[in-house]
Amino acid sequence: MKIKNLSSAFLLLSSFGAFAQTNTYSKLEIKKNEVFKVGPTNMLLVDTLIMHDKATIQFSPEVKGILQSNVAYVGNNCTVTSRGLNGINYTSKTMGTPGQDGGSLDIILHFERLGKLTIDTRGGRGGDGMKGKDGAKGAPDRIEERSVVGPDGKYTTVRVVIPAQLGSDGTSATTGFTGGNGGDVQLSYSTNDFIPVFNNAEAKNGILLLTTAGAYGRDGQPGRGGLGRMDGKLVQLENEKPQDGKVELVNVNSLSVQE
Repeated sequence: MKIKNLSSAFLLLSSFGAFAQTNTYSKLEIKKNEVFKVGPTNMLLVDTLIMHDKATIQFSPEVKGILQSNVAYVGNNCTVTSRGLNGINYTSKTMGTPGQDGGSLDIILHFERLGKLTIDTRGGRGGDGMKGKDGAKGAPDRIEERSVVGPDGKYTTVRVVIPAQLGSDGTSATTGFTGGNGGDVQLSYSTNDFIPVFNNAEAKNGILLLTTAGAYGRDGQPGRGGLGRMDGKLVQLENEKPQDGKVELVNVNSLSVQE
């Protein structure tokens, strides 16, 4: 995590004026538990932003999202998210997929008030792998009693050995699909006479940054082989290890620079 303290960061607000044809508000108020979905430009420019408790701003993870506000009032347990979708589980009718990458976010905010804010760019969880199918069970040797007519014309009971019937092999399974990469976060911020606390879920004036890669999906279970046959194998998918997103913080309140 990099922390930079630059007094000129909010001058960036003017550089996006050409893109302000949509999702530009003099005042945007998001009610308690409401989810505000940013439009197709994935850009939200606000003069005054009010987020009541448990309000959410949702960006598409497919392209970088931009959020800028000259004045922000943020309640408790609010969220700004571009989290990637979870992958699809492999089934008999559906191919599995990896988790979606989380979208990167560039955020510039002046906090007039801050309760607790989560910025979530995590990658989606990978879909579960293909499950194997059990083979036909087969049957072991068995002894069967039968009535047969002897030379004297009378019926007698004899024991007959019925040979084993072999089963069939179990089919193979695959490992789970990879999770999505975490998106990067660049947060430029200033505050009104308080110091935000980062990554402490219990702190007041807290900002929680979630940028981790998505988890791998669960491995499929190989099928069991029937009598005298082989169990299926677990086939390793060629998955690249997903990467966590990076975080860069720009504290506009201070003039000093730290790396």
